[in-house]
Amino acid sequence: MPKLYIDEFVGITNRLETLPLAFALKNAYGHSIILNWHELDSFSVEQTQTGKIGFWQKLGAERVRDCDEQKFKDLQHRNLVLRSLDGPLSLLDPIYMEVARKIHLKPYLAEVIKTSFAPYLQRPVVGVHVRHGDYHLENPDRYVVEGVEWPAIPVWWYEKVMAKIVVKQPDVCFLLSSTGDPNSYPSLRKNFDVFTINAPSPYGYKGADHHSEVNPVADLFALACTPVMLATPISGYSHWAANVLGAATTCIVPLENAIAENVLCGRVDLYGKRLPVWRKAGREGTDTTSLNVNLDGVDFSQGAQVDWL
Repeated sequence: MPKLYIDEFVGITNRLETLPLAFALKNAYGHSIILNWHELDSFSVEQTQTGKIGFWQKLGAERVRDCDEQKFKDLQHRNLVLRSLDGPLSLLDPIYMEVARKIHLKPYLAEVIKTSFAPYLQRPVVGVHVRHGDYHLENPDRYVVEGVEWPAIPVWWYEKVMAKIVVKQPDVCFLLSSTGDPNSYPSLRKNFDVFTINAPSPYGYKGADHHSEVNPVADLFALACTPVMLATPISGYSHWAANVLGAATTCIVPLENAIAENVLCGRVDLYGKRLPVWRKAGREGTDTTSLNVNLDGVDFSQGAQVDWL
């Protein structure tokens, strides 16, 4: 039986995005899926094993970084090191959400998330995903996408949009998920009713750009409980929280050239779509509906959904 290995070549949600192709190969050719991920103490994936690729297996394995239909056919009897986040649409689209349902948060973290949400379950909640670290500000005064590989959102955009939401829904609270230390955003914590998940991160292996004080798996599943999210375009983390795990989440995102005096916002609803569709929306504005200055058309009255955890 051929074996398929996925190591820690990228961040956690990008690795999750390799799973549909892995299961397509397993379904077609019987590959065993072997994961070597630190975070598997926080969640599990059905029909996979944990382990490291051995020296001799590594020598004979094919490294798969891209996979079209012809490439897929050529992988039938091979041991593989899988590093492709995409693959044939005809094979991956039908099983995408089925594969996502194979991912299960460890019960102790589910309880931590439910406990963190407990004081706010009778109130509307909005998720806030601040992705800095490996995402960079091209211009601190303007949201810029064109020519920027991984564009970060200026903190003032979150602050301005959160203020608009409070005007529409005064009893709203905000779940803050971020790279680094969530306490490093004082303007958000000072001016709004903000809470975070009480789950310290045990992971430090990815370096400063990917470090988070909060367990990134717990944060991801918690964001997936929010019905509306201020999301980071292009980020696979926002995508998996909004469009894959849990129920559908409406995303509010900045539009190209948003500035503090003109906080341009768009709405994106892509539940069940794969990462390439989300990233195209973030880079090209596809599947994005412009919102007016009052954010009309978005329901901010909804509470968190935690029963699926």
